[in-house]
This record gives sequence, structure tokens and C-alpha cells, in this order.
Amino acid sequence: MAISTDSEHSHRAWIKGDLGKLKFPLASDRTRAASRDYGVLIEDEGIALRGLFIIDPEGSVRYSVVHDLGIGRSVDETIRVLKALQTGGLCPIDWNEGDELL
Repeated sequence: MAISTDSEHSHRAWIKGDLGKLKFPLASDRTRAASRDYGVLIEDEGIALRGLFIIDPEGSVRYSVVHDLGIGRSVDETIRVLKALQTGGLCPIDWNEGDELL
């Protein structure tokens, strides 16, 4: 799921534009409650930093990274971390799928 402080109207424009059709839900956080709860809201500006959170089925945050507004996120790194979490083991630095666990 993706959440942004932008309106549903902005989301529709993104999807019709460069973003294209998504394979996951896109929610609007107009109240900024989710942004505040996850510690990414810049209160005085009413905008959120770029936060990424992997949450397990029990609702625990297993991974989080927050970037400044001018920095994009790495899809490859997110997938690598998700696969590492799914091993249930101890993964060494720069671990990739198929590598040995510690």
C-alpha cells in the first residue's frame, strides 16, 4: 500500500500521467494521521518525508527507512530486505537471495 498526504484528485492525476496503473492500493492521508503516527510528518509544512515501512502480518514494523524529500527509494533494496526478512534467519551484510545465512 502507498499513502500520501496528497488528495485523491492528485492521485488520479498521477495514475493518468507518468505513474500509470498501480498493482497496489494508493491511499490519501489528508488528515496526516498516518504520517504523524509513523514519524514522517513535517508538521509546520503539512507534508511527509518519504518513508517506507515493511509491516508483518501481526502488525509489527520489521523495517523502516525515511528519506529526505529530494531522495528516491530503491525498489531493489526493498525487495532484497523483504526476501531477507522472509528467510527467518540471520542475513549478513549485502546478503542476496540464494546466499548463505549466518
